[in-house]
This record gives sequence, C-alpha cells and structure tokens, in this order.
Amino acid sequence: MTLSELFLTPCSSSEQGLLFVLENRTLGIISGRSDRLSKLYLVRHAQVKLEAQVPAQDWNLSAEGVLSAQQLAREEGWDGVVAIWHSPERKAWATAVQIAAHTGLPLRMHEGLREVEFKTGILQPDQFQARVGAYFQGEEDPAFERYELAEARIVGAVREIVALSQDQDVVIVTHGRILMVLYSYLFGRRLGPEEWKSIGLPDLSVIDTKTWKVERGFLCNVSN
Repeated sequence: MTLSELFLTPCSSSEQGLLFVLENRTLGIISGRSDRLSKLYLVRHAQVKLEAQVPAQDWNLSAEGVLSAQQLAREEGWDGVVAIWHSPERKAWATAVQIAAHTGLPLRMHEGLREVEFKTGILQPDQFQARVGAYFQGEEDPAFERYELAEARIVGAVREIVALSQDQDVVIVTHGRILMVLYSYLFGRRLGPEEWKSIGLPDLSVIDTKTWKVERGFLCNVSN
C-alpha cells in the first residue's frame, strides 16, 4: 500500500474504532466548541538518523525520512488547516518543516508534545521493542518517564492546542510512544506493543474533534 492509499483510506462504518467521547474527562477537551466539525491531524515524525553520541531528542531525519516527509506533505490534503504544532525535538520539527514548506502554514512549538522520556543508550531492536512493550503494558521501568506524568502532559498539550485553534483544523507532529499514551487515554484502555508497532514512520491519523472519532489513518481500525 502506498502512502497515498494509506492516508486517504477511511475507516469503514464497522471499523471506526476510537470513539473518543469517553466520560467527562474527555469531554473537557472539547467543551465550549461550536457545531463546526474541525479536524486534528496527528502525525508521527519520519525516519531518523540514529547517532549514538547524540541525545535522541537531537536526532535529525535521515535522507529517507526527508523524502517520506515530503511525500506525506504532497499526498495529504491540508485544506482548512491553519497551523502546524510540533514537539521541541528535532525529528518532529524537521518533519513539520517539510509539511510547512509544501503548505506555507506557520509552525508552532509546544513543549508538551515531546516524546516519552527513555533514559538509556541505543538498544538492539528486539531489546528496545521489549522494553517499550512492557512499559505500555504497565510494567515499572525506572528508565522511562512515569506513565501518569506523560499522560497528563500530552492530554494537557492537546487540550490547549484544540482550545487555541478556535474550531480550526490543526496539525500536530509528535512521536510514537507519546501518541500511544494519548490514544490509550482517549480510548479508555492501555494500547499494547502491537498497536505501537502498527504506527509507521511517518504516519498520519485524522480525528474529528467534535465526535473524537478517528476518520482514517493509524489506529482507525482499533476497537474496544
């Protein structure tokens, strides 16, 4: 499946997994909104160049990542979007830059969009996936940011960005682990390692902020 096919394929009526109007805590994100069906474009950053001597937050996109971010920017329709919000980390900023270059949209940074902290060096892929998977499943790991703190941070950031958008469409460019924390909160259950692995580099999910349904993109076929 091409990027174009991936990003433009809607969830079917039986597969609109993430219905995000969950109890009063989620409704707090969208209180005071009008009837306009605004959209939130959640983007995971593109592929990165791993550098052992460089902190992960300073990793840049690889050559492949630049090209795939450009492809995402070209193939997605951004009509109605008024701004691109991004994490302070370089890889998210660099992905956002490619979208901004194509669309002419302004860039805005939000500290709360940064990745879940994981204080360790570069691990072998199987070790990395095992540690992250265990974290998502609730195992305590001192190398990770405390889950409840990461949750409060990303939920607060999205709440603020949606409020500031004033019913306009916006893009958020961030990271895989923190996206999992956000979607787990909104979905009302902990998503696991297989769902995390299903989110590509780069990847896109479009959410209707009136109903909090995922219209298309990553995790749209997840059900509870």
